[in-house]
Amino acid sequence: MKRVSRWLAVTALIALLGLVTGAVPASARPAPTPDVDVQPVAGMSPDARSMTVQVLASCPERWTLVDAVVTVSQPGAQGQASFPLTCIGSLRSFWVSVHASSGTFQLAEAKVSASVVVKRGKTAQAEDSEVVPVQPLVDVALAGSARLDSGGGAVTIDVTVACPAGTSGVESRLVVSQGQAIGVGLYTPICDGIRHTFTVDVKASRGAYDADFLAQALTFAQIEHAGQIFYGIDDDGSLELVS
Repeated sequence: MKRVSRWLAVTALIALLGLVTGAVPASARPAPTPDVDVQPVAGMSPDARSMTVQVLASCPERWTLVDAVVTVSQPGAQGQASFPLTCIGSLRSFWVSVHASSGTFQLAEAKVSASVVVKRGKTAQAEDSEVVPVQPLVDVALAGSARLDSGGGAVTIDVTVACPAGTSGVESRLVVSQGQAIGVGLYTPICDGIRHTFTVDVKASRGAYDADFLAQALTFAQIEHAGQIFYGIDDDGSLELVS
């Protein structure tokens, strides 16, 4: 009987402790806070006037967003941009394009800072900052149509490419396919920050192209910087062939 009584007493004590723990007033609980995390990646536009960076951010539900901004700075260049954070309580990823308000960016390390300020009666803030490596971005755009040549044995198509000065173009492939017909053309980007258009001759390695049907085009515009290969991609699944 004593053993049972002791067990009942311990059970009652545990229950009492649980009630005390559960009775912590709401004012003593940790307040919800915003969060922001700069990711270790940044890409510089071909004209060096903007930088694209990635941040992860969140803010508590039913709070009001006051500000969500990213700042990118390098010696001689700086810019700031906001991003469209909504307070839904979950972490989301944002790609933010930051334009230089002064100077031009470089293919060198950049300091990326992010800040989120929210309000609900009181104000809460989160900040993060990282020094990140900067990679070159490649802009590439295929023409919306191609010209039939050699009785359907080839097509000629324009591709426009821009890549940052200080990088080097690498021989790149442009593939045009249509049913059983497929061919590959080659071109080499010119990297000086300016858009250049290349007219690429794509000969069918098998089959023949037909103007009565749409074709598909795909290109990888490749460049080299600091011993690494970078590329831009464009594709067109409804390429018109004209005679």
